[in-house]
Amino acid sequence: MLPNAHIMKNIYLFLFLTISALSYSQDNFVNSIVKKQQFLNLSGKPLTDKFTNMKSVKVVYDYGAKKLYFFNSTRYTYHYDFCLKVLGFTDEISEFNKQSYNPTNNRTYLLANINYLKDSDDWVMELAASDEMNAGLINFFYNEVNKNVFFKDKLKFYLNSPHVIGLQSKKELKIPTVLSDFIFKRITEQSIENTSSVGILKKYDLQKKEDFNPKSDEIIIINTTPEFIPTVRGIIITELQTPLSHLVLLAKNRNIPVYVDTKVWDKESVNALLGKKVELITKENSYSLKASQKVIPVKKAVKEIVLKKDFSVTDLVDLETTTPLDIVHSIGSKATNLGLLKQIQKEMKSFKTPEYAFAIPFYYFDQHIKNNHLQDKINTLYAIPKDSVKLLDRELKAFRKTVKNSKVNPELLRKIEEKLNAQSDFKNFRFRSSTNAEDMEGFNGAGLYDSKTAIIGDADKTIEKAILDVWSSFWNFRAFQERDLFGINHESCAMGVLVHRSFPDEKANGVLVSKNLYRNQYDGITVNVQLGEESVVKPEPNVTCDEFYCHNFNGFGSFVVDYRSTSSLNIGKPILNEKEIKKLFDISTPLERRLNLLWQKRKMSKKYYPLDIEFKYLGDEKQLYIKQARAYMD
Repeated sequence: MLPNAHIMKNIYLFLFLTISALSYSQDNFVNSIVKKQQFLNLSGKPLTDKFTNMKSVKVVYDYGAKKLYFFNSTRYTYHYDFCLKVLGFTDEISEFNKQSYNPTNNRTYLLANINYLKDSDDWVMELAASDEMNAGLINFFYNEVNKNVFFKDKLKFYLNSPHVIGLQSKKELKIPTVLSDFIFKRITEQSIENTSSVGILKKYDLQKKEDFNPKSDEIIIINTTPEFIPTVRGIIITELQTPLSHLVLLAKNRNIPVYVDTKVWDKESVNALLGKKVELITKENSYSLKASQKVIPVKKAVKEIVLKKDFSVTDLVDLETTTPLDIVHSIGSKATNLGLLKQIQKEMKSFKTPEYAFAIPFYYFDQHIKNNHLQDKINTLYAIPKDSVKLLDRELKAFRKTVKNSKVNPELLRKIEEKLNAQSDFKNFRFRSSTNAEDMEGFNGAGLYDSKTAIIGDADKTIEKAILDVWSSFWNFRAFQERDLFGINHESCAMGVLVHRSFPDEKANGVLVSKNLYRNQYDGITVNVQLGEESVVKPEPNVTCDEFYCHNFNGFGSFVVDYRSTSSLNIGKPILNEKEIKKLFDISTPLERRLNLLWQKRKMSKKYYPLDIEFKYLGDEKQLYIKQARAYMD
């Protein structure tokens, strides 16, 4: 007997829903990963932009159902989305976070990402940096994942936060673990500045110290980080960069495509394009380099920028007592900003600034040029054609030597010596550039000028030599070229000198940006920090620093630290502890707010900017010093 129409309708509906459910699960999640293509089909980009060109799949262990889910990380951006729409979680995200990131065994779900590093064929399991999962659950979760993936022999657990690094140091984790450098050293590509350009492709072997004078219509490939960025259409470099290095800051200022590809030097497809016109397009996770018939745009003439300079201040300026905003055009931005920091320090009391700070105003720079009859030689430099790069470099070098061999006004030296000898706390003093052509809106001037140390009573490291070295760096080739590129009138520029005690007892030094550069949806900070005095912004080849970002995690906890790289100088241990990191985090927002208010009051800036802060931790007590703060313009 045939079923009636009503029964048949229900059967068809049941079959349709069953087939749909099966299709839904296949497209959206699996309970085990048995081949690579399965992983790639489910993969998306990681939630953070810490690493370029990495594939990631999210995984959930349903603790009540004792079931594991690897799910489509493009369709479901967050773990919460999957648990809500597929696993039937019914509460708000704040409750989800409380249940899913706490340190107890009272968990509804265990959450992680599985990251795939294609170039090295490595697989890394990563918890959210905000997750306080205890060691027992981590060991259990890792083993559950490991049982259900085909790459079980390669899977490592990533120590990405102080919490899990601490568990490992106590030997509570019984699974294979790696620090950030494991990933960082395996990454072969890194996006620096995302845009596009057309130019002639050329290659320069900087490791062999060959001439490096590329033309302005070139896109260049270089195999180490240069001292300066030449005027070119784009750059591909073989060395990974920290996001706060001088190369990165200047590249962002220029808005030219810059990309890191550690393997580009030997790529046949790239070498086949050398000498040809190409288009370089850099994106967040990739780049393309192809032959092009597009016209290389003619460089537009930039509008000349004439800066303000004021020679009316004719004495040393004590930054401990002076309000410097009124005399910024006499002492330069760097000295002014330190003076502002000193004002703010008195209110906040949570950090120190360099002691015995004062400024040598522009007046003495101008007088030195006049007294030593240098203006005619300077005019000759300005007259050199901009495309005569080698001639300009040679003449600038010769002129710097002339300046260094000149004599500083004895009256100025007497004043400085008198000021330094009035204190007995320090013998070493740092002399730093403070021009009106750096740390300004639209032009940060990172790394263009030089700093020098003078030691009281030392016959070699004298005050006079330090002043002359700083003044002469006004004519550094990289500084001259960068001012030219931005249309800054050289004759309107002037060099002041910022002086303060130096720091021979650094335990750590670093750079902080008061912005989360890797997770834009969270307010926070990004930090590069290195052991001792080793440079963060100009590291030696193959030297890495601690790099991490911090933010407030919405709905659960308040403070998250997520590492991107670890220092090659500190045997895998974090340079700063959580208390020291938290101090940086806590001061960044009030410091940012106060400085922006002061800048806008004096019309030093039109917009509200994050800060680029240089800091140090000194001595065994790890005293925090803020050495410098300026606007961060990305």
